[in-house]
Amino acid sequence: MTAPAATTRPLRVSVVTPFGSTAGGAEAWLRNALDLGLTAEDGFVVSAVVLAAGPLVQQLRDRGIESAVVPVPAAPAGIAARVPAVARALRRQRPDVVVANGVKAQLVAAGSRAAVRAPLVYVKHDHSFDATLAKPLGAAASAVVATALEVGQPTGRSDLIVIEPPRPPEPLPRDAALAELAGRGLPADDRLTLMMITRLVPYKGVDVAIDALSLPGAAPWRLVVVGGDDAATPGETERLRALAERSGVSDRVVFLGPIPGAGTLVAAADALAVLTRPGGPRTPGREGYGITATEAMLAGVPVIVAGQGPIARRLQTPDGPAGVVLDAADPGECARALAELDDADLRADMGARGRAAAAQAPDDAAVARAFAEVVRHAALVRSRR
Repeated sequence: MTAPAATTRPLRVSVVTPFGSTAGGAEAWLRNALDLGLTAEDGFVVSAVVLAAGPLVQQLRDRGIESAVVPVPAAPAGIAARVPAVARALRRQRPDVVVANGVKAQLVAAGSRAAVRAPLVYVKHDHSFDATLAKPLGAAASAVVATALEVGQPTGRSDLIVIEPPRPPEPLPRDAALAELAGRGLPADDRLTLMMITRLVPYKGVDVAIDALSLPGAAPWRLVVVGGDDAATPGETERLRALAERSGVSDRVVFLGPIPGAGTLVAAADALAVLTRPGGPRTPGREGYGITATEAMLAGVPVIVAGQGPIARRLQTPDGPAGVVLDAADPGECARALAELDDADLRADMGARGRAAAAQAPDDAAVARAFAEVVRHAALVRSRR
């Protein structure tokens, strides 16, 4: 007689995530993992601890995910002071595995580990605090998942797991994207369009693009900025408007504000810029994976990127470059790139290469399944000890 199969209880996972906003790449990565990987059908029960109030909390609760909000400030002393509150919230959730979605989340999750005693999976999205925190935060984790090889290398983990973000949604055709942006206030213009899709914080380099417009090589171009002020730097839009006015290019800079699903509208542009630059001790200094670049590539739009990293690597396709890599986020270099991209045939060739390369990226489900396997393995290793 065959014995009945043992019943395996669901694996309890607590996700610690830093922001209550929904617009960031880290939040999009998390939602994909929750929707297609860490599901009840796949044997997971997920809870969350969110370190700031915001619309993400409701999105999680709408998915049936128990979510505690434990506000944690950005200052180091404030973070340390809130670790006990995070630990209490995690203990109530009784996780088998804790997932820390980003640097701040890893700081408080690592500080809570003695109280929670669960394996800790650290998802590293960017270069924030690499010089001081990458190695200790990496060492505190049971496993480190990086969204690009370059992002994970500073942890020094020989067992680093790289799971790049999934292929973005298919972009709208150019005419449809232009019509959508026109409905949101984009005026018709015969100039070429450089687009930036970003949170408006100084280190994202929108000011570099504005300064570039005032240089001779960029005369045929205008700049369209999609994104809103970040809570960390309120008033950034007004600072950039004032800069455009002082530079004499205010008639060639358009601020459209945040647009949901903006990445599907990139085909309305003739080029996309990612100009992240060093901006102080609490900023990443350079871009991580840079999903907007993949969105542009998929739309057949060439990319201008400042510095080496995951975007520059992806732009070097087997068939040739899909954009222009600058040595640094410098207005003169940006203007020279824009002058080069004044050539319609060159833009078309780069765009075709980019689209072919981006189409090879894994889909949402494959990325989510890969991450779910990392979480399962972390729990399995613990159970064998």
